[in-house]
Amino acid sequence: MRRPLQRFISYIGAHNAQQRDAHERDRARQRAFISAAFAAVTAWGAWRAPMPSLLDAVVPVLSLCYTLVAVLHLKFVLSRRRAGVTSQYVFIVLDSALTVVACVGAPAVLAAFYPVLMVQIVRCGMRYGLRTMWLSWAAGALAAAALLPLSDFWLAQEQLLRSFLIMMVVIPVLFGPLIRTLHRVTSELRVAAGSDPLTGLSNRRTLTEHIRLARERCEREGTLLAVMLFDLDNFKVVNDTLGHAIGDQLLERVAAAIQRCCRSGDFLARIGGDEFVLLVEGLPPAAGRQRAQAIADKVVAVVQATADELVPVAEVSASAGIYCWAVGEPAAAADTDLIELADRAMYAAKRGGKGRAVMA
Repeated sequence: MRRPLQRFISYIGAHNAQQRDAHERDRARQRAFISAAFAAVTAWGAWRAPMPSLLDAVVPVLSLCYTLVAVLHLKFVLSRRRAGVTSQYVFIVLDSALTVVACVGAPAVLAAFYPVLMVQIVRCGMRYGLRTMWLSWAAGALAAAALLPLSDFWLAQEQLLRSFLIMMVVIPVLFGPLIRTLHRVTSELRVAAGSDPLTGLSNRRTLTEHIRLARERCEREGTLLAVMLFDLDNFKVVNDTLGHAIGDQLLERVAAAIQRCCRSGDFLARIGGDEFVLLVEGLPPAAGRQRAQAIADKVVAVVQATADELVPVAEVSASAGIYCWAVGEPAAAADTDLIELADRAMYAAKRGGKGRAVMA
């Protein structure tokens, strides 16, 4: 059962969305506001009804409980750590399903609020993609199919019921292609803004965001994050004597060579003309610095071998600076401080004779 569920979650892919934590906090605030409004409106309707039914009393309580869940999730979970994958998908389903439950359970006051369901479904799609929109839509559609035939009010309001059914058809037909196009264009723009056009690696902007996320993961796991900055020695000689075309070819080959040294989960970026930054996370606290030094030494050797193969006369090598960050390090308060500290170590390597890696 667990494996099919994991495959389903992987297929939907909402947990892989950019800025997922920010989206989840925004959804939690929206969830708390909508359910609180439903609780207040339905409580007022039940109080004014001469003979409130059991559902008239249950829906305000259910809405109030969901409001409390949303507030607690926002204040005590999302504010302290990343959103859990399970809770993300549970709320995607519950938001739509419970909106239908409220509208059907207290139709005298909430029937006119059914377009809220459309807003929830469409916003899910805009945040997480077309498949997530379909998941949210399916939760609402199944809840409606199960509950609407049991409601005398909805069956008697033929025009209202028809408008609800039309809305459920319009959502995927009208908004599906729009959401697909939106995510495709957004993805293309993100790649263009966050990547280096020559090597295809990430750029400084993407690197800074990745450092922030890597620090959060290392903080949760109690591991080290190694920031390695590599600078090509004598690269200017290549451009001045052999031309920029050869210089660009060297950068492409060096980028590919460093990538071959990377483990799964490592992150490589080009942040300047001949500067590359490699992030290695998940290193053990005890032996992490030694492992980082070994990785950097290997990359330095690979870069020099790659350069010697293409431009042997230029004597191109690589100098590297390494900074290992752990929770509580006072020297690196900001994410950009890690790059600065690795940069200082790199210049120490250059002063020490080039073609080597120095630990900060």
